[in-house]
Amino acid sequence: METWLFDRSAQQGRLELTGRDRLDLLHRMSTNDLLKLKPGEGCSTVLTTALARIIDRLIVYHRGETALALANQTETVRAWLQKHIFFQDQVRLRNVSGELGQLELQGPAAAAIAEQLAPGAAALALHHFVEVPDGQLLVARTFGLVGDGFTLVMPAANLEQVKAAILARNAVMMGDEARYESLRIQAGLPGPGHELTEDYIPLEANLWDSVSFSKGCYIGQEIIARMESRNRLAKTLVSLRLDGPVPLRTRLSDGEREVGTLTSVAVLDSGGVVALGFVKPDQAVPGTRLQAAGDGVSRAEAEVIAAPAIQANRQEK
Repeated sequence: METWLFDRSAQQGRLELTGRDRLDLLHRMSTNDLLKLKPGEGCSTVLTTALARIIDRLIVYHRGETALALANQTETVRAWLQKHIFFQDQVRLRNVSGELGQLELQGPAAAAIAEQLAPGAAALALHHFVEVPDGQLLVARTFGLVGDGFTLVMPAANLEQVKAAILARNAVMMGDEARYESLRIQAGLPGPGHELTEDYIPLEANLWDSVSFSKGCYIGQEIIARMESRNRLAKTLVSLRLDGPVPLRTRLSDGEREVGTLTSVAVLDSGGVVALGFVKPDQAVPGTRLQAAGDGVSRAEAEVIAAPAIQANRQEK
C-alpha cells in the first residue's frame, strides 16, 4: 500500500483568527464546541444556514494567541463570519491562504514521517497538532483516507522544500487531485461541492463528529437537535460499489421508487467503480442492492458497502 503526498494549498484555504473572541465567534457560529479546545488541540465543525444546511466544514486549530481554520470555501466563510461579528467583539479574520502552504500525507508510512518532522505527531488524536518550535511547520492528524493521515501547514516559501524532503523517501509518491478524490470516495469522506453543500444537513452527511449536542445556540441548531432527538433523517450518506461508471447526480432506485442520488463517483485503477450518495435511511444497510439510472442511457447496478469514515462516525453516534 502506497503512502501519498498531496499539495492541498489550492484545494483548501486558511483563515487566521486573532483577538480575545476568536474562538467564541467560531463557537457560537458553528456546530461543535470550540470553547473546550486547549492549545495544541483542534476539531472539525460546520457552519450552517438558518435551515441547518451546510455552508462549509472547517478544521480549527487552537494555536494559543491565534486560531487557524482550514476552509473549503474560504472567502464565503470569511464573509459569513465577518457578518456576525458583534460591535463589542475583539476578533480579526485574515485570509492567509497565500502566506501559508498546505500538504497532506496519507498512507502507512505517514505517521513515521510526521513523527520525524515534528516529534510527538504520531501519537496525536484526530485534529490535534504539534508545531516545530520556530513556528515554521504545523503537523496535525487528519482524516485517514488510506491508513494514517496528517496535514502539514507551513509558510508558502517553505512549501517546495518540505515537499522535496518528504518525496526523497522511497516510500512516498506524489498524488494529484484525481488520486485524492479516489481515496476520499473510497474512505467515505464527504467532500466540498459534492456532499458538503447546502443540499444537505450535517447529520445527513455523516458529520456526527463535527456536531456537539450539549453546547449553546448556533444558527440552525434547533433543526439539527430535533433531527437527532427524533432520530429522523430524510436521507443519509452511503458508500456504493457500481458495476459501471455513471454521471454525478444519477438517481438511485430500489426498482420501484427513487431512493437517492449519487454525489461522488470514482473509477479505480482496477477498473472498479465506487461512489458516494444519499439514500433513504432504510436503504443504507450494507448489502442493499439498488439501480443507478439517469435520463440518458447510462445505468449501473449498485450495492451499498461499508466505508471506514462512515462506519466510524455511525459507531460514535
